[in-house]
Amino acid sequence: MAEHGERLTALRRLDSQNKTGQVLAALRAAADTGQPLTIASLARRAGVSRRFLYDHPELRAEAERHSAQAADHQAGLIDASARVTTASLRADLANAKATNHRLNADLTGLRRRLGQSLGRDALADLDSTIDPARDHARTAELEQSLFDAEEQLTLRTEELDAARQINRELTARLNRKHDHHDPGR
Repeated sequence: MAEHGERLTALRRLDSQNKTGQVLAALRAAADTGQPLTIASLARRAGVSRRFLYDHPELRAEAERHSAQAADHQAGLIDASARVTTASLRADLANAKATNHRLNADLTGLRRRLGQSLGRDALADLDSTIDPARDHARTAELEQSLFDAEEQLTLRTEELDAARQINRELTARLNRKHDHHDPGR
């Protein structure tokens, strides 16, 4: 009878070793995916009962360690993603500033050319015979051109201001999000 009991004990021990091996293999496979792991999903993956895992604290501790490492890895990826986003926002801001500078230079050049053109037209009009109706029509046409140019300038300025505001809001939101994820700052 004692021999029968010893054989049962040996079989239980062998079964426990096999199940422990299955759990460790499932943990290694889960580590390769980098995904957090619950006790229930580990038990399902290893083909053992949850009770088996709860009865073996060293396996449960290993599963918890794996989950913590996976969570740390995910947090690192999120943080890296936020840095990339912040960097891209900074690049967008630099590009917007460069575009603004270029548009201002273009506007200054256009104003100068418009002034020169208006001056040439005024001189040409003085050289020709004086025709009040024609002069009035030309003045109205030039005033309309000037008005259109000022409207374009106003529109571009509003668009630029809106882009700056959006950029400030996005930067502030990212800073708040980063500060929220990094309470040690």
